[in-house]
Amino acid sequence: MIRIRGARQHNLQNVDVDIPRGKLVVITGPSGSGKSSLAFHTLYAEGQRRYVESLSAYARQFLDQFEKPDVDAIEGLSPAIAIEQRGGRGNPRSTIATATEIHDYLRILYAGAGIPHDPVTGARLEKMTAAEVVTRLMNEPEGAKVILLAPLPATAGADVEGLAGDLRRQGFVRLRLNGEIYELDDGVAGWPPLLESIEVVVDRFVVKPGAESRLADSVETALQICGQEARALVMPRGGREWSERSFATSWRNPANGFELGALTPRRFSFNSHEGACPVCHGLGRELFCDPDLIVPDQDLSLGEGAVKVWTSGSGKRKGWNQLHIEALAAHDGVDLETPFRDLPPAFVRRLFHGTGEEVVPVRWEKDGDVRNFEKPYEGVCVQVERLYRETESEGVKRNMGRYLTWQKCAACGGDRLRPELLAVKLFSEHESEEGLGIAEFCRLDIATARQWMETLALPPERQSALRGVAREVVKRLRFLCEVGLDYLTLDRTSGSLSGGESQRIRLATQIGAGLAGVLYVLDEPSIGLHAKDNERLIGALQRLRDLGNTVVVVEHDEEMIRAADWVIDVGPRAGVAGGRILFSGSVGDLLQAEESVTGQWLRAPGWPSFDKPEGGSEQVLRIVGARENNLANLDVTIPLQRLVAVTGASGSGKSTLVNSILKRALAREFHHATAVPGEHDRIEGMEHLGKVVVVDQSPLGRSPRSNPATYTGVFDEMRKLFAQLPLSRQRGYQAGRFSFNVKGGRCEKCQGGGSLKIDMHFLSDVWVPCEACGGQRYNRETLEVTYKGKSIADLLALPCEEARAFFENIPKIHRVLESLCEVGLGYVQLGQAANTLSGGEAQRVKLAAELAKPKAPHTLFLLDEPTTGLHFQDVAVLLGVLRRLQEEGHSLVVIEHHLDVIAASDWVIDLGPGGGKEGGRLVAAGPPNELAKVAESVTGRFLAER
Repeated sequence: MIRIRGARQHNLQNVDVDIPRGKLVVITGPSGSGKSSLAFHTLYAEGQRRYVESLSAYARQFLDQFEKPDVDAIEGLSPAIAIEQRGGRGNPRSTIATATEIHDYLRILYAGAGIPHDPVTGARLEKMTAAEVVTRLMNEPEGAKVILLAPLPATAGADVEGLAGDLRRQGFVRLRLNGEIYELDDGVAGWPPLLESIEVVVDRFVVKPGAESRLADSVETALQICGQEARALVMPRGGREWSERSFATSWRNPANGFELGALTPRRFSFNSHEGACPVCHGLGRELFCDPDLIVPDQDLSLGEGAVKVWTSGSGKRKGWNQLHIEALAAHDGVDLETPFRDLPPAFVRRLFHGTGEEVVPVRWEKDGDVRNFEKPYEGVCVQVERLYRETESEGVKRNMGRYLTWQKCAACGGDRLRPELLAVKLFSEHESEEGLGIAEFCRLDIATARQWMETLALPPERQSALRGVAREVVKRLRFLCEVGLDYLTLDRTSGSLSGGESQRIRLATQIGAGLAGVLYVLDEPSIGLHAKDNERLIGALQRLRDLGNTVVVVEHDEEMIRAADWVIDVGPRAGVAGGRILFSGSVGDLLQAEESVTGQWLRAPGWPSFDKPEGGSEQVLRIVGARENNLANLDVTIPLQRLVAVTGASGSGKSTLVNSILKRALAREFHHATAVPGEHDRIEGMEHLGKVVVVDQSPLGRSPRSNPATYTGVFDEMRKLFAQLPLSRQRGYQAGRFSFNVKGGRCEKCQGGGSLKIDMHFLSDVWVPCEACGGQRYNRETLEVTYKGKSIADLLALPCEEARAFFENIPKIHRVLESLCEVGLGYVQLGQAANTLSGGEAQRVKLAAELAKPKAPHTLFLLDEPTTGLHFQDVAVLLGVLRRLQEEGHSLVVIEHHLDVIAASDWVIDLGPGGGKEGGRLVAAGPPNELAKVAESVTGRFLAER
């Protein structure tokens, strides 16, 4: 047993609990009850602290000492590894293949067994060893005459006297110049004046048994001279003409002379100069000017300033650039008052991309001074891209950057590597299949990549060296499949992964590491998983346990709880009303435990019942021709003023449909955003919407400065309140005095952060409380100002539920706090750092901020798995909030896997039936009870079983 005694971290109420070693242990309970405080901030934190203390004194001098968790004792603790739920890294060079080290093994395979091809013609390149050259020549008919040649570069003939002298000193007696053989002893006087080809005659011999040894030495000599190529003239016995043979010992296309050079693993890395595409430098994408951003409103004419980049914020058109546009229009006979959408396509191309060498006359008038110019027109897009690249002004760069979007690199097609390396292929044992380059392999989904790698064909001479490398790739791909990520592609960037996907990749990596005797602590690994994928995830965790590890999982998923060897229920509520161990034992005993909140829900779920709307609005949003990623040219209808759930297996295309297409298209329409929507034809029905609100799981901020109070705007009202207090008036304090983002009232050591970042070098960076202010963010004078006995720092430390009662008589503040409590965040502190909030908590802070605002007549809310991190009873509360919004006449589109939320929806759009290439189709759309009858719908099947 791991024995924890007297744990008081955060809201834990001096608890004692035993955790069995070598078991799968689930810690569950309502949001904010103390689960993470027990699992991460007590159990894992102490394991990490003891690890650092076990290091040598020399190593510890580079590391800050970890603060000991508030606990009396922990016995039986193993080395601890945390696998937390956090989004992928934003580094665009990090992919699934690089993060799992699969790419490193692939580079070894392609360097050792890849077959190069000509990137232009596709012809297979040839390469021979010295021994193969000897064998090829000895296979000529017996008695054949052979002259072995070593080619020299034509530049070697620049100094013919020196060349002849060098060759004579090395023992050579003949040269072949421009196809004719010359004796070196005859001097250079008879040599051709222009040397187009120079070849050293290394040896002359007759093919006969026993000549192999002499020939091998001569071939080695020839290769030493020229490095990568040997040639031979061959004449059969009795023949009259010589025929030429060429033998390349580097990869070479004999038809056109293309050479690749030696293949090394480093050349297949897009992070190395040798391998990266020279245009995009290995990013796979470039910034290009987007014409839709240059002319956002095509109903405007050129005369009205349709070209936004040359128009000031007030709408006034700028000088020279606008004048040049008008001159181009006059030159091409285009009316300046014609709406942009009606302009001739040929003129629009010239406007965006320039006139080349063709000059355009321009007349410039200012203060009576008239000047005439004739110069080519550069083109708006060309000029914007040039200014962005060349300017040293941050303001100009930022302004031009608004009109640029990331697009695939035109040179490498997004594949990141040089074309000659992309043309190196591996082949499977199925001879009918074409080979795959390293980028083509990484474009496969993980399940397909695993199947292909299992049939990899390796050259016989490389089997012993590379078979183990191929097995390692297969093993890592198998682990990724086991944790439910078989639908992802290996070239997917880490920054585009959800927190759950990133966590499961780290889980697969740990399974592959094969460690034993370790304590693993995981944070909701089931996030983002469809019910059908849960079984595989549970199997992966059990496999980790069976290696001899203790696996502790903070989780709310019912299937995960039922599969656990041991369950610890923390509660009964959030914040100060939680922090107690309600139950610790087996699942069977949990179902009988009267005090356990989780046990009660497992025995008899208390889901609220809602009256689903009948009739009502017939307005719809219609997405036509959605074909981004794996979407199969879908037409999807979304009924408005309804709660609509978008469901489907992991990787079926839900996020692509809602986030990549719908969200970005609406953001462009309503907010003039620059993000490019995924491929689709059009979206109909946007005119029915008054406002669009996106509530996703992106962080509120990445530093301790952002928090629920600042994000919701309630902090501004609190600062105004403090500025009106008598002591503030007496001292002349304004509202800015109570901001921790500017000088004056903040602690200057931490600059108002309340904590300092410690660089842990080879460990993750940690934040520690500031010693000067004790984590309170403010200096002593500012903290002397109090309202009802509490300073501004005291109020930021209050949980939202307590703050709601405290500010009951201040409507502007109370309304926001009421919304935060309504979405189940009553336990979260007002000033809790945003980088400590989970994705689900951050999403609910955003939802609360929107609930507190006056809403447009018809608002569309887009939510991405809002039940993330929620216990059963918290989900019930959230459902009530969503239903209230719908009843007020708003529309909600929710990506969701939680079966109870799906069942409570008005309409379900189910994509699938599988993930990756097996998904992307519209399986069913309709009310949940109708979906349960659709045989092909995996979601429907689970609903029916529910």
